[in-house]
Amino acid sequence: MAADLEYECRQLAREMEIRLSAGIFLNRDTRQFMASTFSIESPRELQALLDAPDDSEAQSLLELLFTPGETIRVELEEIIGKSACTDKDEQAIINHLFQKKIAVPIQFPGAVDTLTCRPAKSLLETWVRSLKITTRLPAELVAAVDTNTRGRLKAQIKAALRNTRVDLTVSVRRFLYRFLEKAPAAGNPFLEDLGLCLAILDEQPETSSLLDLFMTKKRRLLEMLQQAERFEKQLAGNNIETLILKGVRAPHIDKADTRNKIARIDAICLAVFGVTDAQLQTPTDVDLGDFTDRSDLERAVEILS
Repeated sequence: MAADLEYECRQLAREMEIRLSAGIFLNRDTRQFMASTFSIESPRELQALLDAPDDSEAQSLLELLFTPGETIRVELEEIIGKSACTDKDEQAIINHLFQKKIAVPIQFPGAVDTLTCRPAKSLLETWVRSLKITTRLPAELVAAVDTNTRGRLKAQIKAALRNTRVDLTVSVRRFLYRFLEKAPAAGNPFLEDLGLCLAILDEQPETSSLLDLFMTKKRRLLEMLQQAERFEKQLAGNNIETLILKGVRAPHIDKADTRNKIARIDAICLAVFGVTDAQLQTPTDVDLGDFTDRSDLERAVEILS
C-alpha cells in the first residue's frame, strides 16, 4: 500500500480490493444487453470475446462490466465520504489495485463455470473513477441527509447525489433541503422520487424557477397522455396500417408510469413549494424562488428549519 495515502484512503483501497475479488455478478439487465448487443448468452461465448482483448467490442463490454453498480456505490459511500481523497490519492489507489494483480470472477447466474479476468490498468481506472471518490458533497447538504434520514437510506441518498450530473447550485441545494425535510417523513418511495427530481433538474439545470421547471415537465407528460388517448380513439375506428399510411405515429409511452410521474410531481411540489398547479394551489408564505447568494441560502435554511 502506498505510504503517502491517509488512513481513510488506505481503508477505501482495501474495501475496493475486497469487492473486486468478490467478482462481478451479471444481473438480468446486463445479460439482456450482452445478448442483444454482442450475441453473448453463455460463459463460453463471453470467454471467447474476452480472449480477444484488442477487439473493440471486447473493450466496450469490459468497460460496461467494470462500471460499479448501485450496490457497491452504496456500500462504499460512507467511507468515500470520510476519505476526502485527492486526485493524487485516487491514482495511488488505482496503482495499488493494479499491483495486486487481482483475479476478478465474472459470474453467470446458475452457471457452474466462473470466468476470471485480470483487469488491465485502464479497466481499474474505469472502475475506481466511476465511484467519484474525489467528489465533495456540500457539507450542509450532507448534514440535511443525516438529520432527516436513517440507516441505509442515508448512504443511498448520498450515493445518488455523488453520482448525479446535476450541478448542486444554491437553488438546487435549497430545493433538496426542503425535499429532505418533508418527503422521508411522509413515507413516500423517497429514492424513486429523488431519482425523478434529479432527472427533471438534469433536463434544464439553469432556470430561475424550479417550480416552473417541474410544471413544464408535468405539462409535457400530460401532453403525452393526451396524444396516447387520441391515438387510441383513432385506432378504435381504423386499423394500424391505415393510420401509418395517414402519417399517424403511435406514441411509445407507458400510460400507467406517466400518470404515476404526474402524481409524484404534484406531491413533490406540494411538499417543497406548497403549491403545484392552478387546480391544486395550497397557500404558503415560503418563497423559494428569489434567493441568489450565500446570505439568501442561510435565510432559506432559517425559514425552513
